[in-house]
Amino acid sequence: MTVRSTQEMEKPSLFCARNYRGIEYFRTRNASLYLQSCGIERCVPGYTWPGSAREGYHLHIVLSGKGELRVMGRQYAIHEGQMFLVKDGEPTEYSADTEDPWYYAWIVFCGHNARSYMEYAGFGDGIYVQDCHVDPTAFRDILQKIIDHPHLSYSSEIYRLSLAIQALSLAIESYEKSQEARPERNMLTVDDYVNYAVEYIQNNYAHVRIGDVAEYLGLNRTYMTSIFKRKMLLSPQEFLMQVRMDHARDMLQQTDFSIRAISGEVGYEDQLTFSKIFKKKFGVSPEKYRRALRENGL
Repeated sequence: MTVRSTQEMEKPSLFCARNYRGIEYFRTRNASLYLQSCGIERCVPGYTWPGSAREGYHLHIVLSGKGELRVMGRQYAIHEGQMFLVKDGEPTEYSADTEDPWYYAWIVFCGHNARSYMEYAGFGDGIYVQDCHVDPTAFRDILQKIIDHPHLSYSSEIYRLSLAIQALSLAIESYEKSQEARPERNMLTVDDYVNYAVEYIQNNYAHVRIGDVAEYLGLNRTYMTSIFKRKMLLSPQEFLMQVRMDHARDMLQQTDFSIRAISGEVGYEDQLTFSKIFKKKFGVSPEKYRRALRENGL
């Protein structure tokens, strides 16, 4: 564990930060969730974090000021009252404004479930920035408690983790409030969402991805998968495969298309992959299935 001293904070630093304190904990690599580091940072004008990939999910809550985020070829202007996320392994660059540099609280989550929790907080595929729908200073106050409790003991580590989970719950609460604020969402039930997902998959099975379904519904992918599986008793991916195989079976019965052509028609560029999935579903390969149909005069 490392804690920046007051003397270190007063010196110019790589972080270009005033009033900065960070804590890094022992990393339990088999844990479902653990706190890697956190801090409250006031950046100097124009300070830029280079676009290198980093471990963990770095959640920033902007308390004042503004800056820019550049990730995956996109650029975002970020201001007070917003949150942004640097995702595990994704090269990301961000800069403080030259005239009104940002002051933010930040926390880094790691562990097997870190990605899922970030998705519950609304940071699904391709989402890096959100408005904060809870009081941003609540994050700062929680992180200050962590910073003020750096003692090297298991009890302290558990205490810090409990505070980190409070910060995570605030991020999830913020996303939930943003969804509640959308009037059209209040008109839809869980069953409605699942029905719309089923219809969308059935109409777009040849090219749809599960992320497309979640985006169409305006839901977090993890949440969408959860409610879909609860009602349909299979995941959206399993349902998509089922729809594709049913259409492939129908095409084998009703057309003279080649196996390769049918494979492409139902969304599989690789004919071998298609044949393996078909055999797993129906017990025979597409070729044998069609041959059996013809031998029986069907």
